[in-house]
Amino acid sequence: MTDVTTEHTESADADRAGARAWASLFAVALGTMVLQIDGTVVAAANPAIAADLGAGPGGIQWATTAYLLVIAGLVIPAGTLADRIGLKKAFLIGVAGFSAASVVAGLSASIEMLIAGRVLQAVFAAVMSPAGIAILKAAFPPGRLPMAFGIFGSVTAVALAGGPILGGLLVEYASWPWVFFVNIPVGVAAVTLGAIAIGESARPERRPLDIPGALTLTLTMVSVVWAITGAQTNGWVSPTTIGFLALGLVLFVIFLLVERRSAHPTVPLGLFGNRSFAAGILLATLTMMVFLPIIFYLMFFLQGVQGKSPLLASVGLLPLTATFTVASPVAGWVTAKLGVRRTLLVGVVCIVVCLALLLRLDADSGVPMLAPPLVLAGFGVGFMMTPSMQAVLGNVAVDEAGVASGIQQSMQQLGSTLGVAVFGSLLTTVVGSRFDQALTGRLGDHGGAAAERIAGSEQMRQQVALGFSPAAKEELGRRLTETGMPAGRVRELADAVAGAAHQTFVDGIRTVFLVSIGVALVAGLVSLLVRDARPRHAELPEHEEAGV
Repeated sequence: MTDVTTEHTESADADRAGARAWASLFAVALGTMVLQIDGTVVAAANPAIAADLGAGPGGIQWATTAYLLVIAGLVIPAGTLADRIGLKKAFLIGVAGFSAASVVAGLSASIEMLIAGRVLQAVFAAVMSPAGIAILKAAFPPGRLPMAFGIFGSVTAVALAGGPILGGLLVEYASWPWVFFVNIPVGVAAVTLGAIAIGESARPERRPLDIPGALTLTLTMVSVVWAITGAQTNGWVSPTTIGFLALGLVLFVIFLLVERRSAHPTVPLGLFGNRSFAAGILLATLTMMVFLPIIFYLMFFLQGVQGKSPLLASVGLLPLTATFTVASPVAGWVTAKLGVRRTLLVGVVCIVVCLALLLRLDADSGVPMLAPPLVLAGFGVGFMMTPSMQAVLGNVAVDEAGVASGIQQSMQQLGSTLGVAVFGSLLTTVVGSRFDQALTGRLGDHGGAAAERIAGSEQMRQQVALGFSPAAKEELGRRLTETGMPAGRVRELADAVAGAAHQTFVDGIRTVFLVSIGVALVAGLVSLLVRDARPRHAELPEHEEAGV
């Protein structure tokens, strides 16, 4: 009788706790939605930001790269910080700070100020992210945690899918600063609900922060990405590029030495002794390295080359974002049926076929041509991200799951950062080598002098690398008119420049997609290293767990 009464009491307590847990889930989902929406709406606004602030490809890439880079460097130590100050406090500080930093970004009058605002956003995003996931783990009993994560993942996917549409609407009917200002009401709602619903959870272990490790890791990534991004203007074999790459290598060696000697390292290097864990981390990096450039450069293609409005360009990418909404949960089911390795390989095949289809892209490609590869991209990324997460978290002990998740998030951000930096440099290199020839071909021998003068302009090359939008063509026409050139000749020359610019840009992103196929194939080879392991269970004897 006592047992029955006890079970009834525990059930009632679980139900009462459940109401607060679901409220906590909603608060965390709102906070996370701010991050997810921000990333996708900013992608939709990038062409407008570049035009309004007079930013070149390097500047607009750094507005994205700096944000991703700071998160990648800070998200792991931020998890330790959350343990020290409390999960609730860390989450609320992160959401509130991110919303305030969004105001700074929205008020930016220069690309430098915008980059500074994005860096500030990234600092608070890094604080918020690990705390939010940990809150869910603390709030829900093990039996309800999968459902909570499923709902949380659905909210994230909806934010990713709806973000480009929201960004297009805001840019078209308001202005680009509103892609940042929109974070404020959502952030206020998340802070208010979180302050009421989230309970502070005590942590028995308060590990000290590994400041030297976090600092050297961040400086390593900054140095390498700075070198790759600067190669667009400095050249790949310039002393500056080689110097920063060498500095990054030295800093990485220092980071490894620091981590080996640290009692509480930022990145426990022993985790990488597990083959599947190491492969999963590398796959997280490669997946995002391939995925982000597809969205980043197709947005400039649709708005620049094809002259679509931000809203219509966002609708053009809807096959990708909408597919990704359902791909992640489907990937979980497929992984249970086929195993981690086979699911990863299915994802790789989808990505490779997607990129192969995008090699047929030309300036007139419409939605019927873009939709099939974008659908494949959505499934491919979903089928790579979900099993790679299982490869990471399924091969570590329970008490290492937090830091393992932080490492994976960090490497995903690094993959996105490298994707923008590496492929941005590649695109700029193609523009620098081919635009002159493309313009000369359209103007003929009699226009050789004009082609050389126009193609030699740094500002013109920057506009070409951004897709040469209709606004750029109008600006060129205005400058040619001011020289006294006849109107007919102005139209002829502006049309020739636009045609050559669009041809060169399309050639550039085809090259990006071709190299991306190579990266995806490398991911396929890495997938072969992943073992299909049984889930860990606390009740298994130690000698059985060792074989997992």
